[in-house]
Amino acid sequence: MSSALPSRESKWPLAVFVVCLVYAIAAASIGWHNTVLDFIGFRQAQTALTAYFMVGRLPCLAYETPVVGPPWSIPFELPVYQWIVAVIVTFCHTPMDETGRAVGLVFFLLTLVPAYRIFTWLGFARGHRFLALSLFVVSPFYIFWSRTFLIESTALFFSMCYLASALPAVEHPCFRRLSAAILFGVLAALVKITTCFVFSMMVLFYLFHHWRVQGKERYRPAQLGRTVLLSMLLLGIPFAAGWSWTRFADEQKARNPIGRHLTTSAAVMQRWNYGSFEQRITPATWGAILTPAHYALGHGLVFTLILLGLVIARQHRRTVLACLIVYPIAPLVFTNLYCYHEYYAFANNVFLLAALAVSLLAFLERGGRYRRIGLVSLASFLALAVWRHQEHYRPIQETNHEELSAVSRTIQQVTQPDDVLVILGCDWSSELPYYSRRRSLSIPFWMEPNLENLPDYLRIEPPNYLGALVIHDWGEAFDRPAVEEIVRKAGFEVRYHRADEHFEIYSVQRAVAVGPPTQ
Repeated sequence: MSSALPSRESKWPLAVFVVCLVYAIAAASIGWHNTVLDFIGFRQAQTALTAYFMVGRLPCLAYETPVVGPPWSIPFELPVYQWIVAVIVTFCHTPMDETGRAVGLVFFLLTLVPAYRIFTWLGFARGHRFLALSLFVVSPFYIFWSRTFLIESTALFFSMCYLASALPAVEHPCFRRLSAAILFGVLAALVKITTCFVFSMMVLFYLFHHWRVQGKERYRPAQLGRTVLLSMLLLGIPFAAGWSWTRFADEQKARNPIGRHLTTSAAVMQRWNYGSFEQRITPATWGAILTPAHYALGHGLVFTLILLGLVIARQHRRTVLACLIVYPIAPLVFTNLYCYHEYYAFANNVFLLAALAVSLLAFLERGGRYRRIGLVSLASFLALAVWRHQEHYRPIQETNHEELSAVSRTIQQVTQPDDVLVILGCDWSSELPYYSRRRSLSIPFWMEPNLENLPDYLRIEPPNYLGALVIHDWGEAFDRPAVEEIVRKAGFEVRYHRADEHFEIYSVQRAVAVGPPTQ
């Protein structure tokens, strides 16, 4: 246990934390009313589309993400975040984009509660805990990604609660601690299994460490049995829940002709989730994976302070080492996801910040010149964090991407709210369906969309009705008369609408057969 801060120092760490918290909220609010297409709009719009079609409806496990045609359910995660957003929009009539951002930011701030409990469990004084939270709350990476329309902060909150409950439960098991750890572990696994996986590795390491330490003092076989039982409760139950949900989600996806390619066992998803061995040993891959760490720490040089912490941290040296070991495990497993999606680092960058916090606090606890080094390092990190956000993330937040505004307005004008769009040339992106507020059949690039197969794409059966065909110029040569002829031969009346230079929009409706005149 670390010694308490002197009384004269008991207030300034809290003041630092409050200033950092106010700054973080202000920085996150930049571009608050912009579209969700600022960065990785593909995934943000997919989450937003799901939430939009939950508004005014009862919760359903087989929820709709209407982007790849009927049946509309292609579930990935348990939609706790989307349900909350939809409930707020339903009862408060708040705008969807801003509500999604607010819910994400609130979950990020709530994560400070279990983080505080973890630093309490580690034995740090109250003031030092607030300094540790200051590093987390001011991190430019977390400021930006917590205000996006994504489930990341929700998954992190439940995973941090899981860790904050599981660590004391390993040390002193009781019904209350074990129940809380299992509950939060299950929620974390259901909301996002890849995030839960990262935190479960820390629980696993502590289980092993506790067994190793206690085994020297007690009867080792009995201690081993206790560790195995705790592992089954704290790790086995959450992952059993996650596996059950994945199986249910795959069953729903398999009912959709395109969705069956999005199941966890499908070749497309296997390549997308895990990547290849060659990818894991390519320097460019790890350059991409480590870039978010650079943004989380403010600057790569800050990592030097973490390494110094391994030298002077004393009783907390194992904590720093454990954080550094856990950090790369998920990228080693889900390499392609971490390579192409910066937001996946939301799950493991927190361990780099934890290692940094422990290292800084170790300097402060040593006193003397070490304390002065720690204070200078703290001030330097805060300054670098502010600079990095202003230099890198602020321009992204300030840019309002409205490229789809004209197209979505045209679609809304020429279709009915319950109509379905057939979209070619946009992959299976939810961006256009979300801002058009329409269901869609968006043909993925990996299915090689082409005009020859257009009649197959137009076969939308009741109770769904085709309202428009949208073609984005994705490099395939086509001309308007040819498209209109194909649509007519498929049994539709067609009308061309021009929205901008990149999209061709054809409003369509089923042609009504006219019989012979009655006598």
